Order: sequence, then C-alpha cells, then structure tokens
Amino acid sequence: MGVLAIGLGLWSIPESAHPDHAAFDPAGQALSIGWLGALTYGLIAAGEHGWRHPGTGWALVLAAVGFCAFIAVERRVARPVLPLALFRHSGFAVNNFASFVLGFSGYSSLFFFSLFLQQVQGLSPMATGWQLAPQFVAMGAMAVLFGRLSARIALPRLMIAGYALMGMAMLGMTAFTPHSHPALVSALMALLGIGMGLGVPATSMAVMGSVARERSGMASATMNALRQTGMAVGIALMGALMSARAVQSLSLRLAQSGIADAAGVARAAITQHVLAPGLRGPYACAMSSGFHVAMSVAGGAALLAAGLLAREYAPARKAEAAQKTRQL
Repeated sequence: MGVLAIGLGLWSIPESAHPDHAAFDPAGQALSIGWLGALTYGLIAAGEHGWRHPGTGWALVLAAVGFCAFIAVERRVARPVLPLALFRHSGFAVNNFASFVLGFSGYSSLFFFSLFLQQVQGLSPMATGWQLAPQFVAMGAMAVLFGRLSARIALPRLMIAGYALMGMAMLGMTAFTPHSHPALVSALMALLGIGMGLGVPATSMAVMGSVARERSGMASATMNALRQTGMAVGIALMGALMSARAVQSLSLRLAQSGIADAAGVARAAITQHVLAPGLRGPYACAMSSGFHVAMSVAGGAALLAAGLLAREYAPARKAEAAQKTRQL
C-alpha cells in the first residue's frame, strides 16, 4: 500500500515546493529531537515518581534549555527546519496551534479512553474496541460528507465547529463513572468523532491556504510535526496529571480506611498495577478521577483552539489576513 501511495503521488501530484526552500538543518533537527525527548521523559517521570523527583526536574530543565537553543538556531540558519518567520502571520500561527491541539487532545485521547474502559469499567479489549467504534464511524462519515459541507459552509466555520464539538465531548466525559451506561459513552464518542471529522481536514486546508503555493511543502511539514508533537506531549502531560490525581485520590481513601503507608500502596497500585485484595473498587474510582482531570485538560485545550480560531476569522480580520497571506 505504501509503494502504491508513493507511485500514485508521483504520478498525480504536481511539484509545488520552491527549490530554494528545500532544507536540511542538522543542528535544528538534532536539537528538536533532544528537547522533545527530554520533555516527554520528564512528563512521564512526573507521572511515575512525582514532580519533585530529581529525574523529573533535570529532564524538564534540559528540555527548556534545548528548546531555547533550538529557537536560537532556527532564527540564525538560512534554511531552518522550522520556519519561524511564517509564524508572524497570525493565521498560520493560529491554524498550526489548532493542529497541535488536534494531536494533544484528539489523537492522544485514544490512549486514555482505552485506560478508562479497561481499567475503570473493566471491559475486555474486544468490548473496548466496540465501545470506541462510534468515534471512528462518525469520523469516517464526516470524511465522506466533508466535501459537500465545505462547498456550502465556510471553511473557518467548519473548523471552529469541529474544535468546539471536540471540547464539549471531552468535557462531557468528565461525568463518566465506573458504571456509566454504554449508550452515554457511545454518544459522546460519536460527538467527538464528528468534531474530529470536521477538524482534521479543515485544519489541513486552512494551514495550506495560509501560505503561498511554493511554501506549501514547508507548511505541510510544520503542521504535521506540530500535530505529532501535540500527541506525544498530550499523552505524557495528561498521563502525568491523570496518574498524580489517581494516586492522590486513592491515597486519601486508603488513609481514611486506616491502611498503613497509604501513599506507597496507592502509588504501587496506580503506576505498577499492584492491587492488594479489596482495592479493585477504590482503584477504579481513583482512576476515574484521574481520567476526569485528563479530559478537562483535553477539552479545555480544544475549546481554547475554537476560541482563537473564532477570533482569527472574525469578519473584521478577514481583509487583514488575506493581505498578509499575499505577502508571504
């Protein structure tokens, strides 16, 4: 399939990149790998060992230093891997922030849904897959309908609606409990699928339309890199927050029950899945509490993206955005 896709692309997609914009930026690429790797490690370590653990702190400091060095290099090289100059155009910047949120909230959420359905509700992997199916069915349906919708409805409106639906669906998931009815779960999964089905193609079209044609390759690479970065950061950050909240919740329950070393037992249960007899119920409730935190962050990020997009594409800013696009 991959070879077929490459062949069809070479045959049917005309070259749009400008030869002067082709770039190989070894320093920038190495620094991007370094700071993103350190950030991901630090966030994962925070979830396992806490934010005050030395490994967490050193990893986050290294990530911050690496990020600053990356920006400094990208500002100086002639052909940067991340063209910072493009971000001076607010439309390009906001659209790419939306792409980051798409990975951060939408793509990474599958990891947390699987945890909730299996670890909290106790479903089998097969039953979990069926419970997640409405999201993908809805996404597929919207992909089929998107062309017709975009011919009748302005692209910015579709994109804003997509992120708003994503945010509302995820915030609605903060009401999930270990005993939530499958119909409620399916309904919110379908709503999320509709939102992503609108957001994914609309974001891609908006990013590509915010730059001149000869820079489309650069814009596409930036958009996809930010989306994948959002997914990695989303899993690491929300995983750390979910784990911390679950440990805190379970520790409190165990301490109230008079169990010795409640914090240690809770951390072992959440991070290592070591469950003492009788902990299944409290464990599910604690994980549910952590899931609520993760969905609050994911939903809030999606609504923030919707708000920024609405501001960017307000009628008063359309002329200004079009003028800046022509200047790129």
